[in-house]
Amino acid sequence: MKQAKTQKLDELVALYLKQTGLDRKFKEMEACRVWPEVVGQAIATRTREVTMTGGKLFVRFTSSVVRSEMAMVKEGVIRALNDRLGEDVVTDIIYRS
Repeated sequence: MKQAKTQKLDELVALYLKQTGLDRKFKEMEACRVWPEVVGQAIATRTREVTMTGGKLFVRFTSSVVRSEMAMVKEGVIRALNDRLGEDVVTDIIYRS
């Protein structure tokens, strides 16, 4: 009798997500979810909306002052988000107020 190769369920799910391209979408959703953890509570409370499409994170703030301050540390925030996610998911951040 021929023995079938067995795989763990989490490996099969990861393979399916990668083949369908959904793994990238999940990582983009995760980037939005971890935004408050990465930038801290003070910035998170001044964030109105966080969305992501095609590697670009769109962040809307309640204040143009906060937006301007965040523009100065943009590269560091991108690096911190990607470190937290374990791969380069965020390629750019577009700040809006």
